Amino acid sequence: MRKMLWQSGWTWFVLFACVSMVHGQDIKAMITEAAKLSDTAENQDELTRLIDICEEASELELGEEQVEYFTKLEAWARNKRGEIYAETSLMTDDPENIQKLEAAALKDFSLAIKKNPKHWQAIHNRALSYALLGQIEQALADLDLAIQLNPKFETAIYNKAELLYEASHFAPALKQYQTVLKLNPKDVGAMTGQAHCFYRLENYEAAMMAYNQAVKLAPENALVLSNRADAYSDLGYFKEAVLDYKKALSVEKDLPRAQQGLAWILATCPDDTYRNPELALRFAKAAVTQSDGLDFRYFDTLAAAEAATGQFDVAKARVGEAIKKAPTSEKPFLQHRLALYEKRQAYREPKR
Repeated sequence: MRKMLWQSGWTWFVLFACVSMVHGQDIKAMITEAAKLSDTAENQDELTRLIDICEEASELELGEEQVEYFTKLEAWARNKRGEIYAETSLMTDDPENIQKLEAAALKDFSLAIKKNPKHWQAIHNRALSYALLGQIEQALADLDLAIQLNPKFETAIYNKAELLYEASHFAPALKQYQTVLKLNPKDVGAMTGQAHCFYRLENYEAAMMAYNQAVKLAPENALVLSNRADAYSDLGYFKEAVLDYKKALSVEKDLPRAQQGLAWILATCPDDTYRNPELALRFAKAAVTQSDGLDFRYFDTLAAAEAATGQFDVAKARVGEAIKKAPTSEKPFLQHRLALYEKRQAYREPKR
């Protein structure tokens, strides 16, 4: 939001009238500079200067209208600077720097809210900072407040759904995704989230209907196609899964998610029709190369492909990497595959 609604012509008249009667040209100059910066400030330094002006003004004896002006302006500027800190944190790989930037963003968002308790954008932004710092309860509380202040704020509702889903609260998450869809029936992310929730709640028919609708909304979206392919694969519809993965890769040829999913079927499918160990190995290697190397599933898939081609010693070492990276809940499955590779046996998915 570049300009604030309260910067009306009448407001400016009142502000400058009070200036001329009370404080003279110095305060008028502050207001003029602040107004200019509120229209043009784009970077951290410019926003910091605007915040400094507002803080200087808070030390002066100003009229009620002027106090309100500088208070709301500081809230806007701090929220904007907090957004810059948060965006910058997403562009760095240094964990220490990320923590510093997110802490700076959180501080600015909190001060923006202190200045303007109804600033729902700042409240929403603070929720995201809390979430990134692992403070989920505070994040959800802020999202609830942002939604209360702006019941049609789709982004806040969607982010609440995402946090609930990540916390495995699938039924409440589903309700939030559906609220977004009532506001915007063409929201692909919410439709996909709804499908995920139905799937995790074991309502597979509803899940596939939602995945199909998501693909209709975004037929050339490789991730949306991969989501449906994952569901098809898990349910044993291997033909449909392979078609979706291949279409996804025709849209985005280096998408690790689709490479990994396709490689898994080609390496482990219980139906000989779809197994192709050599091709599986090619896609699995590409997935590891293209990914960030943090997801254990990429290493697990590559190990399965290596075992399928008879490279059991390499597969044992590879699944060991997967075990190191995997969450506790997944380790027993990986240990089972490791035991198979130690016996020089390839892994096969059970028949559905």
